[in-house]
Amino acid sequence: MLKLIVDNTKKRDIITCRNSCELFDPITESCGIKENVNVDSQYETARCQNFLNKSIVSQSKNTIRWNLIGEEEDFIIDDDELFHELIGKKKDMSQSLYPLKPDFSSKREDAYWYVSPDGNFGCWVINDYKKPFKIPSSIDKAEKGWSYRVYKSPIPLHDHKTPISLASKVAWYIDEEGYGQYVLLICGKISAISSPKPSNWRNSH
Repeated sequence: MLKLIVDNTKKRDIITCRNSCELFDPITESCGIKENVNVDSQYETARCQNFLNKSIVSQSKNTIRWNLIGEEEDFIIDDDELFHELIGKKKDMSQSLYPLKPDFSSKREDAYWYVSPDGNFGCWVINDYKKPFKIPSSIDKAEKGWSYRVYKSPIPLHDHKTPISLASKVAWYIDEEGYGQYVLLICGKISAISSPKPSNWRNSH
């Protein structure tokens, strides 16, 4: 008699955001730092520049290998609470004061906590632009960079919509040319950039 044997192990080899990335938020079932991500797509996972693979996290040394803009870098996580949160042990967020106050320190002297006028979101602000500039009336009115969500403004004009477990590690970073965008802070370092500048992009202004 013939018996059909189904091999379910192949499914486990498929690498997706849901089953392989440390930044997947199981509560919201979404990516922890990006919007509109298909967390079950192999293609999106393969091309993601912020993918943090569970299999390469060393738990004996608080070291995380972070795929940052195509470059692999090791970060020593000196904050046990942050390290364990990133490897899946969630901090109890029931006492969170976000967005009025951050749940985690920025570990930077040049960052300040910002809360949107409507009180819907907050983030750190880090400004490397040395000239004064005005706040645009809306994101549509802001001078755009290489992406719709990269624009000149001393504060963010759109919600990053990051899950609460990571929201206090998000910063609005303004570069030397005045263009701002959201980034992720890990131990005070800008460790993930939402919209890396294309090498062929030229500022015409």
